[in-house]
Amino acid sequence: MSVMLVSLLFRTPHQCLCLTSKHAVGITKILTRKMSDHLDRTAHNFRQSGISDATIVSVKDASATVKLLTLQVANPHFSFKAGQWVDFFIPGVHTVGGYSMFTPPLSLMKDLRMGLAVKYSEHAPAYWVHKQCQVGARVGVRVGGDQIIYDPSPSDPSWDILLIAGGIGINPMYSILQHARDLHVRSLSESSAYRPGRVEFLYSASHTDELIFKDSIQTIASDTENISCHFYITKETIVPASHISDHRINEADIATSLQRLDKDRLRCFLCGPPPMIADMETHLERQGVRPDQIHCEKWW
Repeated sequence: MSVMLVSLLFRTPHQCLCLTSKHAVGITKILTRKMSDHLDRTAHNFRQSGISDATIVSVKDASATVKLLTLQVANPHFSFKAGQWVDFFIPGVHTVGGYSMFTPPLSLMKDLRMGLAVKYSEHAPAYWVHKQCQVGARVGVRVGGDQIIYDPSPSDPSWDILLIAGGIGINPMYSILQHARDLHVRSLSESSAYRPGRVEFLYSASHTDELIFKDSIQTIASDTENISCHFYITKETIVPASHISDHRINEADIATSLQRLDKDRLRCFLCGPPPMIADMETHLERQGVRPDQIHCEKWW
């Protein structure tokens, strides 16, 4: 990308970065380098124009391998839809990260804050998050994604939803779950607002401590009409219970969830490692779910 094009990205006041020259040089280096794995893999996806400045206002441990970041976005016109992700630009790091929001759109509307959950790896952006990121750090974010989007309008049918998450693929699924909850709450006081149908949430992780957001998900399910959740542990010995199983999500589990959903008004959202997603697609199609009802995001 040319320096002239970079200057255009920084010129629009509502969508672009308000950076010091030091930060601008860092982002420019990122934008002019060869595309990273994330940019290569998502080159065909929708992206908003412009990059917005954001400040890290909180860094917390969700587990031994996952950090939770809270970002304060400077651009008051910044927006995203439940299920989308951001290109994550770090001054001084020449590789661009890609992380889905785990927070719902309503949280951004309230205080211009959003959350990202980043699993540890030696990939440069993730390594920076885990080893160098501190409160006050400034980054650039650009919204993208069109494979998983949950953004119903008031005139849409009350879709039933099946959410399936594996590992760090929980991020967009948790955002969609919270958005469905927020829409449900709004519909109780506004007769013209969209009312979601039933939501079934299946979440798999290798160990119990990697089931990030588990307690919050259970609270949403217990407090919200028509939302159910079930958890799966694949690499740890546990005592199965009514809400948690000691195996991978299988076709029987999916069949059980589908029995509580209306296949004629069904949307399925899946996010996780590619092999898992391939298995889930196969299970769903064997259960009579049409390919056009299945929306997937595969994270490496």
